[in-house]
Amino acid sequence: MLCYNEYYEKAVRIYRALHQVPEIGFELEKTVRIVKDVLEEYGIAYTERYGRGSIVAELGHGERCIALRADMDALPIEENSGLAFSSLHRGTMHACGHDSHTAVLLAVAGFLKEHEDRLGVRVRLLFQPAEECSVSGARMMLENGVMDGVEQVLAAHCTPELPAFTIGACKGNYMAACAPLRITCRGRSSHASLPKQGIDAIAMANQVYAELKTAVSREANGAAYIWNVGRMEGGRAHNVICDRCEMDISFRFYDADFAARMETQTKEICARIAKEYGGEIDVNWCVSTGPVINDGAIVNALLDGCSRRGIATCEIRPVMSSEDFGWYLTRARGCLFRFGIGDKSFGSTKALHTTDFKIYEPAMKTAIVTFCEYVLSSGK
Repeated sequence: MLCYNEYYEKAVRIYRALHQVPEIGFELEKTVRIVKDVLEEYGIAYTERYGRGSIVAELGHGERCIALRADMDALPIEENSGLAFSSLHRGTMHACGHDSHTAVLLAVAGFLKEHEDRLGVRVRLLFQPAEECSVSGARMMLENGVMDGVEQVLAAHCTPELPAFTIGACKGNYMAACAPLRITCRGRSSHASLPKQGIDAIAMANQVYAELKTAVSREANGAAYIWNVGRMEGGRAHNVICDRCEMDISFRFYDADFAARMETQTKEICARIAKEYGGEIDVNWCVSTGPVINDGAIVNALLDGCSRRGIATCEIRPVMSSEDFGWYLTRARGCLFRFGIGDKSFGSTKALHTTDFKIYEPAMKTAIVTFCEYVLSSGK
């Protein structure tokens, strides 16, 4: 029976070091330095050619290639976890567990390097920046060729919603695509007592709001979606007709055809309303990430491997939150699975992205074993 204890203990030390130096987006100088030092210690060559703030390493043998991804960036949150190794960077915190993801993947790297002669596949290790940002680190790495030759791609994400030492995965639709939209209505300013001289941008925005709410419900035809207007802002004074009103919308979906229909509908509705008012409406439509759609066969193999090692498993439900891991799935089939960190006695049951979030360290070993067992069995 293979023993993972040495690499788990190393992962804990790496995790604590990373937790103290959280960094944002692509600016990951200290984080990247730690990753490089560990890879060099293990004798694993790496490259930085896939984009700013990224590290990619490869080991193993064979024509087939499996990619394993860890995100590395933190959040602009002030830490209040009470940990002895809390953030040394004021106003910045690893509140989503990316430090644990990176530590886990480095432990996996060390274990697989030690057992490289047993590998029947190549393993590409993707250490990714900017998962939390509107500009996706995954997309950058993808566009720079990091998925060339990759057959499968896997990632792990911690969750306090599962008990520690439990692995959860969802077959098929798991996490939604995200399109952050901005609609800008432009009118003409005038005194409120002279409405015919002005073009009311707020009135345009209100009509856009109402018509799009109806349109998305109609076009969805039962498909799962979120259409949330999170910001509408316009005007400066009660006695001035507003000449500009902005609306920010979070549109989340699984069905790309539905999203394409909504893009067309949105632009057509806005163009018609602008013409009716004599103003202008700009639609900035982009997709920050596609959906995470887990391959059923990979999920089955992953959970079967866990069961053989005595690890508790469960199938989890789809969610409407998003993850830029979806970009990698545009090039290869794969799976994003969850490893439970929930432990009431330790206090690791607080939600992601909160000031008192913390990892139950022993749970990281479960993720390490899951990755390694999957890779070892894939090469047979």
